[in-house]
Amino acid sequence: DCSICIEAPLIGETIRHPNIEVITLADVIDVKGEPGNFEVTILQKPRYVTSDCTKCGKCEEVCPVAVPNPIDGTSIRKAIYLPYPQAEPGWYVIDIEHCLNKPPGYMPCDRCKIVCDRNAIDFTMTPKIIKKKVASIILATGYKLADARKFKEYGYGLYPDVLTSLEFDRLLNASGPTNGEVLKPSNGEHVESILFASCAGSRDKRYYEYCSRFCCMYILKHALQAKAHGVKEVVALFMDIRAFGKGFESFLKRALDEGVEVVRGKLAKVKYSNGKLVAVYEDTVKGKVIERLFDMIVIAPPAEPPEGNLNTAKIFGIGTDKYGFFRPRKPWSPIETTRPGVYMCGSAAGPKDISDSVQEAGAAAALALTHVKSFRIPKEEYEDVIRDIEKPRVAFFVCHCGTNIAGVIDVIDVREYAKNIPDVVHSENLMFACSAASVDYIAKVIREKNANRLVVAACSPATHLGVFMTAARKAGLNPYLVEMANIRNLDSWVHAKYPREATEKAKDFVKSAIARARRLKPLKPHIFPVTRRVLVVGGGVAGMKAASTVAKAGIEAVLVEKNDSLGGTLRELYKLAPEGYLAEEVIREAIEEVKSSGVKVYLNTTVKNVEGFAGNFKVELSNGEVLDVGAIIIATGSNIHIPEYLGYGKKPNMYTLLDVEKLRYEINGNNIVFISCVGSRNDKRGCSRYCCSTMLHQALELKRRGKNVIVVYKDIRTYTPEAEALYREAASEGVLFLKVNSLKPIEENVIFEDGKVIVREELLGADVEVPADAIILATALEPNPLIDELIVQLKIPKDPEGFLFEAHPKLGPVETPVKGVFIAGTAQGPKDVKEAIAQGLATAAKAIALLSKGYIEKEPLVAVIDQTKCLKCGLCARVCTYGAIKGEVKKYFEVIPALCEGCGSCIAECPVGAITMPGYGEEEILAQIEEILRESPEEKPIAFTCFWCSYAAADNAGIFKVQYAVSPRVIRLPCSSRVSWRLVKKAFELGAPAVAVTGCRLQDCHYQYANKHTVRRFEHWKKRLESLGVRSERFILRLFGAPDVPEFVKTMNELEEIKNKVSREEIEETMRRLREVK
Repeated sequence: DCSICIEAPLIGETIRHPNIEVITLADVIDVKGEPGNFEVTILQKPRYVTSDCTKCGKCEEVCPVAVPNPIDGTSIRKAIYLPYPQAEPGWYVIDIEHCLNKPPGYMPCDRCKIVCDRNAIDFTMTPKIIKKKVASIILATGYKLADARKFKEYGYGLYPDVLTSLEFDRLLNASGPTNGEVLKPSNGEHVESILFASCAGSRDKRYYEYCSRFCCMYILKHALQAKAHGVKEVVALFMDIRAFGKGFESFLKRALDEGVEVVRGKLAKVKYSNGKLVAVYEDTVKGKVIERLFDMIVIAPPAEPPEGNLNTAKIFGIGTDKYGFFRPRKPWSPIETTRPGVYMCGSAAGPKDISDSVQEAGAAAALALTHVKSFRIPKEEYEDVIRDIEKPRVAFFVCHCGTNIAGVIDVIDVREYAKNIPDVVHSENLMFACSAASVDYIAKVIREKNANRLVVAACSPATHLGVFMTAARKAGLNPYLVEMANIRNLDSWVHAKYPREATEKAKDFVKSAIARARRLKPLKPHIFPVTRRVLVVGGGVAGMKAASTVAKAGIEAVLVEKNDSLGGTLRELYKLAPEGYLAEEVIREAIEEVKSSGVKVYLNTTVKNVEGFAGNFKVELSNGEVLDVGAIIIATGSNIHIPEYLGYGKKPNMYTLLDVEKLRYEINGNNIVFISCVGSRNDKRGCSRYCCSTMLHQALELKRRGKNVIVVYKDIRTYTPEAEALYREAASEGVLFLKVNSLKPIEENVIFEDGKVIVREELLGADVEVPADAIILATALEPNPLIDELIVQLKIPKDPEGFLFEAHPKLGPVETPVKGVFIAGTAQGPKDVKEAIAQGLATAAKAIALLSKGYIEKEPLVAVIDQTKCLKCGLCARVCTYGAIKGEVKKYFEVIPALCEGCGSCIAECPVGAITMPGYGEEEILAQIEEILRESPEEKPIAFTCFWCSYAAADNAGIFKVQYAVSPRVIRLPCSSRVSWRLVKKAFELGAPAVAVTGCRLQDCHYQYANKHTVRRFEHWKKRLESLGVRSERFILRLFGAPDVPEFVKTMNELEEIKNKVSREEIEETMRRLREVK
């Protein structure tokens, strides 16, 4: 995903939120008080530029002082500068330490003051002391990369073509020093070969002992990006490949499939010879020291605490660990610092990736809220002052998105093309349309041009439509008069090698979006009261933490557990890795919080049925009770993989890690062999995340009891500082490690025989036979099949491994695509106890935020029946999956807005076109089809997608940069059941070579079972088309899930193949025949 596209809307939302005060250039210098009543003293440094700044850039142009840019380390910036284009507050800042006007004894430069038309430069600004009363504190201080110059063996700072990972990231960025080209800093030539070296200072007792956690994955990301930029030889060097997160293993597989050479070893030294860098490293699989030439070497330095972190800890009165990161109060509670009321998240307590940081942020917010006695929920009110909307006046903007779009699509050509489309009164290109400054600018243009429609060609409406609706609101334009053309995820990212064709496709998307925008009408969301009650399904540690936190916030919480006691799998554990604390301590604390907070608990109970929508769910329990709840949190855990195929359950000396916990480590025999990745890291699922730390903890415990212990492993993935320390201890105390091939299933690496194990050891290149009195299997975590029925009712998709699918892997790791339903713990994917607790807290924060306002806004996408056309036949009511259409045959039928979810199935079913829906009526969609097929229709298959699974798969194909055929044109609808005969007929009638209807899998339809009607209609229409001479191969139906990127890509390529087999004569005959059909 594009980093700034994730952050820019969040930055804009934060800076403008009425409940958030942002104080920049500030340091906290004192903290007094206690939870609920802290007094914080803040020192704010002067900016020397006032809010009158318009970011014209004249000051920067005339400033004579140039200094190295700390963002990328390879370019320069001026003494007056904008940190980055989307920075907020959106005005310049002066680096007074380098400014010639530095008071008091400054050289009178004043160039910036002279050219500033707004008189926004003020050198009389002084530091300010600000005091704030707060109820709680959250520390999200992050990390910084260690200075790579201290690792002299790598030649950083000596050889210009040795870069850090952050510098390489900036090199790839459109706003970076080379405008996104991979060029050698030494001479500006294109890079032909590149080495990415992990652990450059990490996992090294000379420098930083701990693992920096996120480096392995960004190295793989950089390697893939280098390949995409045309670098021929890409090598990635790893000690262990720590791809432990959800989806990480498949990302590794993709890197290998796309030609990244992955080598196990560690960079020892970098030399220079005849214009090339010489990397000296040991290839541990080959057992050789290698010297190899590269044009560029990128090292991954360690993540370390920010400068001054120890002083920060002193000011806030909290403890730190031996590395300088903030220390948690309890090892199982990663959010609580050693001072009550002060919380932390992200890399403040040690390196974290984005997903873990986001869920910890939610967890910290949840705990912080428990100290807030009362708060207001302000609402920004915008009046629709632009009321003349009958004759469309379209303001159009196309986004560069750095080089994400402009690196492939000619955005200037698109801009000029749009200028000539009827009703367009403004057409402009923006570097980053979603930045807060751009949102303000768009609003300004709408007002100035008196535009009454807004169309933005940028990224996905699924993630960014809300941003541009905000721009419309600010301008006084009804936000439902906004449309987007997705020219990034559906175009530039997936057609990178075909810029000309991608540009033409972008033009089709643009004119299609404008055609729909012309026909949009102003709407108002429906307001419904919410039920201030949260249902938590699952009584493990994640569920208990979620329920008790919700209850502490003053919202009723109900906890449902299928067993006769709370605690889940945790009840079966003895000690928890890597620290070794007792599991019963965690359970005892969690149960006490459930009791003291007033959570209502149902044991021996399951959820039988769920109906309704966010804010207003109706849940039937197995005990017969029916509950009204506003939000649902699913924390149903997972199962331990049972490897019967290895003889488990039949061989008396074979155990799982869970068995060892139950036995309190009392294992018979002297020779103990641990086997890792049993059921993990194969074709079915990736890393199970918890196993390496647990395995090492048990191995060390048994070693200290006098056992001979051998660990057979693929990669050791001890990604926390505590776990890495455990790894070092185990190795130093005599635990023997045997490495096997990480790409093969464990059963191909290990042979089990009576009393011994034969291991195909990769580093030795030979089979090693070891005695085995006991074999302990580190088995995978598997999805819990007992909640399948609940998932079907809630319409939550599963990921390819069968775990619950989150709304977004980074932005929404605890949210689902279904509003009001959240997921926590191992139901979402493998994790350890600390991570499950953090997710439980994060879901509580989401549920509290949803229900705190007391009402919820429901989208006004509600079907409307034209009573003058209605036949009163009742077909619409028959297909409505929500019972939202009430009436009596031959008398009347009407839609109940509160019940209608806007799938549009009734529109497709109506034989006389008497039903429509705002934004997705026949008129709007037909206009889109007509515009796309206006020119060269024979080259453009049409693909209808649903809002949910199939469009999400299309978006994900873009995120993963999976390339596919350019020709198909996507039209986004609420549901596949919204596709009508009129739409299919029109597409073929106008010359489309093929039409695809795509949507969710039958069991995953987000509108109950609406797409069953899609299947029924499809079969009927297929026969009807055949009767009209249209070959059945030209009309296809494909149903798949949001994670099923390969299926979407296959469908697009299939449409291309069909198109290539349809002659011009066949298309013309089809057009003629269908025109004759009324």
